[in-house]
This record gives sequence, structure tokens and C-alpha cells, in this order.
Amino acid sequence: MADRRDTLAVVDAEKALTYGDLDALTARVAGHLVRHGVAPGERVTVHTRLSRWAVVAMLGVLRAGAQYVPVDAAFPAARRALMRSHSGARVELTEQLLASLPPASGGWRDGPDAYTIFTSGSTGTPKPVTVSRAALAYSTGARLEYYGEPPRRFLLCSSISFDSSVAGLYWALCTGSTLLIPTPTPADVRALARAGALHRPTHTLMVPSLYRVLLRDPIRSLTTVIVAGETCPPALVDLHYERMPQAVLYNEYGPTECTVWSTVHRCVPGEDPVPIGRPIPGTTVTVEDGELCVASPGVVSGGPVYRTGDRVSLGADGLLRYHGRVDEQLKVGGVRIEPAEIEQALMSAPGVVLAGVGVPYQGVAFVVSTAALDERALRGHLLARLPAVAVPAVFRRVDRLPLLPNGKLDRRALSRPAGQEGGVRR
Repeated sequence: MADRRDTLAVVDAEKALTYGDLDALTARVAGHLVRHGVAPGERVTVHTRLSRWAVVAMLGVLRAGAQYVPVDAAFPAARRALMRSHSGARVELTEQLLASLPPASGGWRDGPDAYTIFTSGSTGTPKPVTVSRAALAYSTGARLEYYGEPPRRFLLCSSISFDSSVAGLYWALCTGSTLLIPTPTPADVRALARAGALHRPTHTLMVPSLYRVLLRDPIRSLTTVIVAGETCPPALVDLHYERMPQAVLYNEYGPTECTVWSTVHRCVPGEDPVPIGRPIPGTTVTVEDGELCVASPGVVSGGPVYRTGDRVSLGADGLLRYHGRVDEQLKVGGVRIEPAEIEQALMSAPGVVLAGVGVPYQGVAFVVSTAALDERALRGHLLARLPAVAVPAVFRRVDRLPLLPNGKLDRRALSRPAGQEGGVRR
């Protein structure tokens, strides 16, 4: 870090930190934790917004040899309380505390684990997944090997409680690049666009549904765009190359239990479905009874192989293609179909920006569009792409779709009546 002390490390909407600043601030955090008797491997809650303070806290915890549990302060209070109570941490770092810590010095302590993150889940209690430092090092090293040229400026568009944030954070900071945090709310497209114009990011990663909206006003400086966390619609790939021909689009796939990513694909127009590609360096995969199984140094589930619960196929071209969750497949009129297949068909229609169907499916499609819906035309569009029994009977135009805390579509909220908590309103 000595030769980069004056290089910008982290920039948020309020302030910029150099690598020298980051070194000093993480030393303060580590000193605070050591003074409070935090042992190597012990969990520490990082309860902050998506901001420079989150980065300072997480790196400071690692510097002390401990592991962090990221709790996004923008999450609903009930969910934050659940995550904090289930973390098992006795020490918590907040922005107010971080800003008040006195200067300190000291090196880095070794520890077994890097972080514990909670999988989202739309029902039940979110499950904590602990990722070792060795798994994190492997995942980041595989990223450096696969992509080669590091990002000059990485635009971070993921909550600290969503493991895709891990990709950009360590990819940028381990290569001496600049991490851009434009807003505490990743779905704030206007803030992303302003940051794009001001800081000219070169790389980013986000969920496909967010990127589709961002393409209304593309960030022209981007050269590498990665989508992950949701099914990538073919129409999104086509739209990307129409509006951003100078940038390469990648589709990444990976469960939290496999440390961020397991497969990757460099997208090209005309693919349907869009492949999730091939295993990342150092990972091997098998397909057993249609289910994807991952063997990798990134697997943290306690065994050498992780059964993902995702249905895939392996084509003659050697590319994996995702066909939905084993536990979310719909059966409509005797036909088995994935919710994502209906949604992708909807989003390929003119004027449709986003679309979602509920699980359990009730024959209703929720659509975010640029104009009033022509239901007859929309139904005709779908009949050319879906089994007739899978075409929604009702189309509801909405301003936005409900999201899980990690930014993914909350299909179970779509199935709730409008009057119920979490139900969709027009």
C-alpha cells in the first residue's frame, strides 16, 4: 500500500478516502476491537449504510483477525434486528462510533474467517453463511485470473448485506483501484447516473433488473458490466449491445455458499436462454439429475461439493444454462414452467421495462412499462413465446416491483393481496 497512499481508494457521496486514509482508519478500528478483547475469528457486527464507513469497518475487522457480519442500515428495522440477534456478535460497529475512534497503529492479525452473511430467502429465517478467509482469497484470485485487467474505477451497486458487494470491494481494493459508492441505496438509478457522469467508472456489477433500468440512461464510460443474482433475460443482452457496444457484458452465477461466484459467461446477442457459462478458474461442476453441483475452494457449506438446488443443462457447446430453482417451478395447466420464463417473455415485449409473476402463481403478471398496457397486443406477444396455459390472465401495471433486501425480485410478495403487508399496490 505504501506506493499507493495518495491514490483514491474509496469515494462515496460525502467524502473520498485515499489508501493512506484507509490504512489509518482501519488501524483505529482494529485497535478498538483489540482493546475490547475481540479474539481472532470472533464475529463483529458492521451496522452501517453502504458507504465509506462500511468499507473502513469491514477491513478494520479483518485487520483485527475477526470476521464481520454486515447489517445494512437501510434494511427494515425488523430484518436488521433479526440479523443482529442471530449474528452472535457481542461488539457492534456503527458510523457514529467509527467516526469517533482515536488514532491507533498496528499490523494485521490472522484469523480463520472473513465474514458471515445472511442469505436472503423470502420466507422463514435467513440462514447465516460463514466464508473463510481462504475462500475469499480464492474467489478474489479467480476474479483476477479470469478478467485479467483490473478495474480502474468500480461502481458498487450492491448492499453490504448482499454478497455480490464482496466481488467489487475486494477486486478494486486488492488491485489498488478506486471503489465508487454513489448512494446508500443501490436502486437509486439517478444517483448511479450522476456518479457515472462525475467519476466515469470502468466496471460494475448489479442485478439484471437494475441494469435494465440503468440502460435508459447508460453510463458510457463502462467497459465491463457484470450482471448476477437473477436470471439474465436475452432481451437485456440485446439491449446492452445496442446501447453500450463499447462494453462487454458478463453473466455471473454463484450461491452465497460458494463465495460469490461459481460460473461466468461472456454474453453475445441472440442467445436464448443466456448461458451461465463455464466454471471459474479452480472450480469444477457436475449436473446430477438436472441439479447443478459445485466443487470449489470457495465452497463453505462444510462439504467438498455443494448441491445448489438450481436446475441446469449442459449444452454441446460446453456451456451451462440455468432453468430455475428446483423448489420454484410452476405447474400450470399440466405444463411445467419457470417464473423467469414468463417474466423474460414479458420483458421482451415493446415498452415493458420490468415484469414479475408471483409464487405461488395466480395467473397475474405485474408490469412496469413506459406506456399504458395494450393487453391484446401483449397477450399476442406472449402466445408466440409461451404455452397458452402459461400466458397470464391478468396484467397489472405498477410503478415498481417489490424487492428482497438483496435487490432480487420478491415473487412471494407479488402473490399477496394488495391489502396485506408487502402486497403490491398499483
